[in-house]
Amino acid sequence: MNGELIKKELDNNGFAVCHNFLQGQALIELQARCDSLLDNTLDSDYKFGKALRIRSLEENRTTNPTISAAFDSEILEDIKSKAFPNGCGFTEIFVTHEFTGKEGLERNGYLHFDRIWTFKYFYYLTDVKELSDGPLRVVPKSHHLGAATRLGQVGKPYELQKNRIRIDYPEIYNSFENEISPILGDAGTLVIFGTDTFHMGGNVANNRERKVCRLHMRK
Repeated sequence: MNGELIKKELDNNGFAVCHNFLQGQALIELQARCDSLLDNTLDSDYKFGKALRIRSLEENRTTNPTISAAFDSEILEDIKSKAFPNGCGFTEIFVTHEFTGKEGLERNGYLHFDRIWTFKYFYYLTDVKELSDGPLRVVPKSHHLGAATRLGQVGKPYELQKNRIRIDYPEIYNSFENEISPILGDAGTLVIFGTDTFHMGGNVANNRERKVCRLHMRK
C-alpha cells in the first residue's frame, strides 16, 4: 500500500491497515529489541499485562535505533506530514505485552475515542489471527462523529470528559454495536489511525498474548 492509498483510507474510514508493512530482518530485530525491553520491565499497574513508555521518537533514534527505524520510513513520514502540516510537536513510543483481557479494567478496554486527539502508528509484534489473540477493534467511518463529540466537551476538565461509548453515549453505542470490526494480521502489520475513530483494546484470551509497538503523535 502506498502513501496516497493510505491517506484515502484514513480520510474515508478513519484508519488504514498495512499488512506485512514490516518484514524480514527488520521485523525480527524490532521484535527482539522490544522483547528485551519488556523482559527488563517490572510489572506495572497496567491491568492487561506490561506497558513500557520509552520516550520520544527523536530520543529513540539514539537509544533504540531499531525501534525508531520502524517509524522512519519515507511513506510514514509522508503520512505524518499530512496529519501535521504545521509540524508534530509531541511523539512518544510505547511497547506493550498484553496477556490478560479483562474488559473494563482500563479505559481502553471499552469502545472509546481519546480525550486528547492522537495520531498513532500501531505495529503488531505477534500474529493476531483470531479474536482470542486480542485484535485492535475499530468502528469504520466513526472518526467524524468522534471528533464532534470530543470537541463538544472543550473546556471541561480532562478527567470529566466522557469518552466511553457504551457507558457515556449508549444511544451512539447501540447504533454502532454491530459495526465494531477486529483488525487481524500477522506480526509486522501496521495500523494507522487518528483516535477520534472509535476503537478499543483487544481482549486477550487465557494462554494467548499480544505484543505491540506504537508511536503516538500530537500537535
